[in-house]
Amino acid sequence: MMHRPSAPELLKPGQSYYSLVVAIAKRAREIAQQADENHDILSEKPVKMAVDDFSKGRYKMIESKDIGVIHDRAITSADSTDLDDTVLE
Repeated sequence: MMHRPSAPELLKPGQSYYSLVVAIAKRAREIAQQADENHDILSEKPVKMAVDDFSKGRYKMIESKDIGVIHDRAITSADSTDLDDTVLE
């Protein structure tokens, strides 16, 4: 049976679990899209393939230095195009 790496095994000190999940999801979407474009049938699920890519070092996660930092900024009506179903008063 093949070893399935846990999140702590994939994360370097100081890296965010959330960022790992997002990185794996993005890679999995990329794998699925490439397979669809090439009309390939995948033998494994894209998420498993993405986890394997990260665990074997084929892909690396690079986090922004200010991840998790909340920036103070007022929301203006100009920002309303960026917000989904948010009502500005």
